[in-house]
Amino acid sequence: MKRALTLLLLPLLLAAAPLRAQQQAQYSQYMNNNYILNPGTTGVEDYIDAKLSYRTQWTGLEGAPKTYYASISSSLGKWRTTSKRTLRDRRRPFHALGALMYKDETGPTSRTAAYVSYAYNLVLRPNLRAALGVSAGMQQFAVDGNKLQFFDPTTVAASDASLVPDASVGLWVYSSDFYVGVSGAQLLGNKLDFSYGPTSLGAGAGNYLRRHYFATAGVRVPLSDDWSLVPSVLVKAVKPAPLSVDLNAKLKYQDLLWVGVSWRAFDSFVTMVGLSYEQFTLGYSYDAGLSELAGYHGGSHEVLLGLRLKKKAQVVCTNRFW
Repeated sequence: MKRALTLLLLPLLLAAAPLRAQQQAQYSQYMNNNYILNPGTTGVEDYIDAKLSYRTQWTGLEGAPKTYYASISSSLGKWRTTSKRTLRDRRRPFHALGALMYKDETGPTSRTAAYVSYAYNLVLRPNLRAALGVSAGMQQFAVDGNKLQFFDPTTVAASDASLVPDASVGLWVYSSDFYVGVSGAQLLGNKLDFSYGPTSLGAGAGNYLRRHYFATAGVRVPLSDDWSLVPSVLVKAVKPAPLSVDLNAKLKYQDLLWVGVSWRAFDSFVTMVGLSYEQFTLGYSYDAGLSELAGYHGGSHEVLLGLRLKKKAQVVCTNRFW
């Protein structure tokens, strides 16, 4: 009887999990790696940009989300990395490639994905460019039955996973002083197919990937030769949830140090700090909760490690904006 009850309840759990309003992982340092939200940013820098990140959310809560990701992107061709570029070279369009892998775990459920991206970058004006990017890959949603807890410890639950193709597109318009981007993720809206023993949710039975839409913009405000302020905003939309808005501000000292704050509307207040040394960058952020859940956890921590790889034995371009 208990085994039969488990088989009845588990499909309900799997049906509910993919239908959360915010399916995609939460990030606080996306402004330091817009590539994770917008494939249009693929290869916008003059170097090979590699990043690793780890985020633990709502520390102290059992089964709280944990997210890991690795990304890399680069423009193609050698002309962008040479210091002897002509005016004609600077106005040439270029192609770029990238890759992203992530894993997001929440209690007994997990999402694992891998994508490759391509972007075409062209000049609109001498100091203004636009890039259109697309990413494609696979996403797996899984439930680990061993992590499900029941009143009767002898109860055993089933485990299962569903693997589906996925795709995103993005437009990125930028200069040395501002950027604007729009993107859409999980655009295929694929259904998830789970089966457990005699029970099946045939073709997902309503389980599907929600489409997510992002709009972001930022501007660099020089304060002096060494200091600059970079305010930015991110708007996230996914039905049936209301719009989510992040307001951010970073204060940068040359290309060496930066501090920042972020307010995620009615959810959390974020403080950030970062350091750059030669080709290495390191960022840390802490989210203090503002919702009713805040009294039950110790906040969220996120660490970002970046590596700017030279394409040739020449000086890496200064990352003055991002």
